[in-house]
Amino acid sequence: MRNSPLLPYFLIITAGVVWGGTFSLALIATADGTHPVMLTSYQVVISAIFFIGICLYSRVPLFRLQRLPIYTLLALLGIILPDLLYYFAAPHLNAGILSITVSTVPLFTYAIMWAMRYEQMILKRALGILLGMTAILLLVLPDQELSSINASYWILAVVLCAVCYAIENVYISEGINIDLDIRELLCGSNIVATIILVPTTAWMGVGVPVSWILTPAALAISTIALSSTLAYMMFFYTIRTAGPVFASQCAYIVTISGILWGIIIFAEVHTIWVWLSVAVMMAGLALVTPAARAGTKLAEQTI
Repeated sequence: MRNSPLLPYFLIITAGVVWGGTFSLALIATADGTHPVMLTSYQVVISAIFFIGICLYSRVPLFRLQRLPIYTLLALLGIILPDLLYYFAAPHLNAGILSITVSTVPLFTYAIMWAMRYEQMILKRALGILLGMTAILLLVLPDQELSSINASYWILAVVLCAVCYAIENVYISEGINIDLDIRELLCGSNIVATIILVPTTAWMGVGVPVSWILTPAALAISTIALSSTLAYMMFFYTIRTAGPVFASQCAYIVTISGILWGIIIFAEVHTIWVWLSVAVMMAGLALVTPAARAGTKLAEQTI
């Protein structure tokens, strides 16, 4: 199936379903009031350990000092900043709205690709971006009956996460040597994130006792770390083989599955504005069609 034209679709669907579940897990993780910096730190430590094991088993370099700038940029844009914003926002929003906001990733990805002249401006894609922004306004402007009076600000904060992911997508596709192994990339970025966050957690004094590891919050974070690790590997592979715009269509699946997970786990009920936002967002995404990436090929490796 490795060379099958269906492989990219299989990867983004699987990654989307897995990622969609992490929004509900984030609500569980933040329910006991554990500080977001601690949650993010714990998550990256688990992810780093997981990737170190993968690299050792596969005999792939764990970390190369000359690639520290790459690791650091991806650690900031793809791990630290979005994770912190999500964990700060989670107590104020619900899983459905969290998942809808990530749908803006392909819209921002295309906008950045166009601004940097990696993509041509096409009218229907521009309309797709406008529809995506309209969908966000449908979440921000009306009263969504959420418990937080600052919910609209937290929605915009999560949209900022999508911007970070979009910049990361473009950088992976256009700014990194095609021969760089995905496993090394993810391992190195998680190691850098760990080096940044663990001392920060200690300095802030937001650590938790060892017994916390057995709490629902810790178990939820552990599940997020492992499932995100799997999803990231599939997603990054898709970026390098099918292009960042195509890979970002994973947001379709993330949004739908995220809403469904929230309904199944928390019995979430959404307003008409939320469902209208979903419909408008889906229409916008449909207009931002995948870009052809003829000849793009990832270095030979096994995921």
